Amino acid sequence: MGDAPAIEAVGLSKRYGSFSAISDVGLEVGKGEFMGLLGPNGSGKSTTLKAITGLIVPDSGRVWINGIDIQDHRRAMERVGCVIETPEPYPNFTPAETLDYVGRLYGMDSYEIAIRARDVLESVRMWDWRDKRIGSFSKGMRQRIVIAQALMPNPETLILDEPTSGLDARGMIEVRLLLSELRQRGRSLLVSTHILKEVSEICGSVTMIRKGRVVRSGKVSELVKGLSDTSVVLEVETMRPLTRELVYDIDALEGVSGTKMLSPTRVRMIFDGTTEQQCRLTDMVYGSGLGVRHINEQGPDLEALYMDVTMAEDIL
Repeated sequence: MGDAPAIEAVGLSKRYGSFSAISDVGLEVGKGEFMGLLGPNGSGKSTTLKAITGLIVPDSGRVWINGIDIQDHRRAMERVGCVIETPEPYPNFTPAETLDYVGRLYGMDSYEIAIRARDVLESVRMWDWRDKRIGSFSKGMRQRIVIAQALMPNPETLILDEPTSGLDARGMIEVRLLLSELRQRGRSLLVSTHILKEVSEICGSVTMIRKGRVVRSGKVSELVKGLSDTSVVLEVETMRPLTRELVYDIDALEGVSGTKMLSPTRVRMIFDGTTEQQCRLTDMVYGSGLGVRHINEQGPDLEALYMDVTMAEDIL
């Protein structure tokens, strides 16, 4: 078990009636590795995490955590901290009371709870609020308490489902800084998100899921290398709203392999065509009469890869 991956999932599938939530999903998170489970909303990320943590029983497939079959649930999850679908802490509890409750669930004695609670609350920067009622906290503060609960058993492995969902910019930054600190301590992490910035900042590997199926998995650097040398992300912003017809015409151009609307006046696309084809695209945009504010170009990166495998159908 010492050399076993932190998390290994093979062939996970789950149906609800005629709807297939996930199909043949597999991934592997090595010891000390931070992996992002990346995909659009509704792609099957939460279902995958629930199957991995034993919150649901998949129709098929197997999961091992630190080499222990998840069917031996208590032993497999003993050194794992989880936040699945952002549970809300009890509003009438204080952070200290919340962690005392969590510690007792893990079988800790009072002395161990006191030591761990202080360490955890200081790590999430909530020690000064330890005796305040959680119901008076901001969304970001409550989220930090939820993560503190996951850290209470001093886990070797963390599994987090959209940990920055609903947070403002400052709250997102605070959570990312906390996760970066945990990476330096040698923890393993599987984090689901649809935010590319989170993965690019804290994760060295990624599993991309679309419509319940894995479409890419591996080290970010290696996956990006697999893109064509000519692959770029182009972002176009116009003064007046883009028409449906123009976006469809852009998507139909040779060299354009994925289109994503960011706002009524902004469209992003992955382009891997020739210089001549890019000129045709530019001429079409400028000839639309919508007033072009800018056309930005970025080289091959995680965003280009993500668009290439998950967003090809996302037009208006």
